[in-house]
Amino acid sequence: MMPMPDEPKQESENLDISISNEVEQETSRALNRETRQVLMAVLMVAAFMALAHFTPLRTWITNVQTWKSLVRDFGWGAHAVFVAACALVVMLGVPRLPLCAAAGLIFGFGEGLGLSLIGSTLGSYAAFVLSRHGFRRAAESRAEKWPWLKKLLKKPSIMRVFWVRQLMVPGLVLNVLLGMTPVRHSRFIVGTMLGYLPLNVAFSLVGSGLGKGSLAHTFMQLLAAMAVINIAAWLVYRVMKKQRSA
Repeated sequence: MMPMPDEPKQESENLDISISNEVEQETSRALNRETRQVLMAVLMVAAFMALAHFTPLRTWITNVQTWKSLVRDFGWGAHAVFVAACALVVMLGVPRLPLCAAAGLIFGFGEGLGLSLIGSTLGSYAAFVLSRHGFRRAAESRAEKWPWLKKLLKKPSIMRVFWVRQLMVPGLVLNVLLGMTPVRHSRFIVGTMLGYLPLNVAFSLVGSGLGKGSLAHTFMQLLAAMAVINIAAWLVYRVMKKQRSA
């Protein structure tokens, strides 16, 4: 295991002028992409559920409720299996958002959000720990596409970890790069969990809305998903502007 440099005692959140333009562009692009992803998922679920409520596809809703009852019969075993599977695939670099939607569909919004958040954070933390033991070469080569990212992560505070989780960079690459920095384990975990929260909430709402017995309930959850991602995007953009002007 390679020795890690001492973590700076004082960390400035202000962006270095040499990377601020690139970070602003990447952040804007990422926020637009996230909004489009959620909008596309919302429209697909809304169209399907509207069709299901007024056609023979309504049997889908009945089947979903049956599947949920079977899952509930397994109790905490089902929760443990889902968290373990989620952690494994996220550690291997598989996108987590379909898993968030699946968690919402299977377990409902509240439980699905909690399980997907725990599983995706554990998977990212596992990749982070492995990177500190030398499993980094492949992801490090991919990171050359984002040279500004290494500069941004020289002072990896909780806010920086949260921030990079909003960018269009594969999660595995971020986990490995963060493992090469002096960030504390606790900061990585907290920053990652907070960074994952907005999209996990949005996709858990979308997944939970797929199969609701009430069409109005489905539409309310879909609107809530859009509200969450737009509020999150606005907050991230404001923070970015504030740090650039500081």
